Amino acid sequence: MLFKILKVPFIVLHDLLQLFIVYMPGIFGTKIRYLYYKKKLKKCGKNVIIDIGVHIEGAELISIGDDVFIDKYCIISTGKKLTGDITRKSNELFQGNFGEVFIGNNIHIAQFCILMGYGGLIIADNCVLSSGCKIYSLTNTAYDVENKQKKISIMPYSQAPFFLSPVVFERNTWLGLNTVVMPSVSIGKDSFCSTNSIVMNSFEENSYISGQPAKKVKSRFSSKAE
Repeated sequence: MLFKILKVPFIVLHDLLQLFIVYMPGIFGTKIRYLYYKKKLKKCGKNVIIDIGVHIEGAELISIGDDVFIDKYCIISTGKKLTGDITRKSNELFQGNFGEVFIGNNIHIAQFCILMGYGGLIIADNCVLSSGCKIYSLTNTAYDVENKQKKISIMPYSQAPFFLSPVVFERNTWLGLNTVVMPSVSIGKDSFCSTNSIVMNSFEENSYISGQPAKKVKSRFSSKAE
């Protein structure tokens, strides 16, 4: 009991320090966050800007390349400790372990994006996630995968069904405003998702994707023949 009481000031000090780091504005705040996360992240490249209000959980599983801008109030969350009844599915384009997040070079993750990397996530070079994008490699399911007749509830979470599978964005993928991407999705290089798309399936390279659920409506870039 005494040990727990003695720990309280250190916990409070740690929380205040983290509050200072996360919300310090200006050039000084940017520099402090870079130095802080360079030690916390599995990998942190050069010229990485982490803006104010960004929350990162599971930093030891996250790798970030060079020239990456994570904009204001984004959430990047991952980890290996999971609860609930979890159905796992692999993704042949994802070569890492469940929970690992790989963010490549020349990336912009705009304001208020949410990245849930528990199933695994790759964002390859030259990708852009516009404001409000939500990427889920872990999500609840509306029914029991093995018995769809069984009535279930997602509360409490310790008994709820979850679906876990990696998400992969290949090189030069651009997600428009408020795009939602669900587990097990791969989007091929040079593709674009239009605003408010809900992406539940994978798409080949050079796809222009739109809709709820999203479908390929045309090629993003035309060939000479077209």
